[in-house]
Amino acid sequence: MEPVFHFIFRSNRRILSWLFENLDTDPDPTHVIYDFMILKKYRRNGIGRTAAKQAFDLFKANWKVAQMESNTSAISFWRKVISEYSKNNYIERYRKDSKKYIQEFSTK
Repeated sequence: MEPVFHFIFRSNRRILSWLFENLDTDPDPTHVIYDFMILKKYRRNGIGRTAAKQAFDLFKANWKVAQMESNTSAISFWRKVISEYSKNNYIERYRKDSKKYIQEFSTK
């Protein structure tokens, strides 16, 4: 089984957001963010962007972040964050079979 990492972001003991990722080890280790949530009352103030970038800083690795085609706000969020973080050095693919957009980049 692949390792799973759980991150909970807090401020003054209040949970603001969480992120779950797993490590796909075949053939090259890749961290895959599969669940990311900012509680509604904390959205649109930079907490999500900061949390995502802090997670990326934790590992020198390949990364994949996927969003459902119907979740246009998530697609927009991740494109902006990953573009800023990677200095626009990422690849985006669309998987028709799963109806997902997937951004790929590396922090190695």
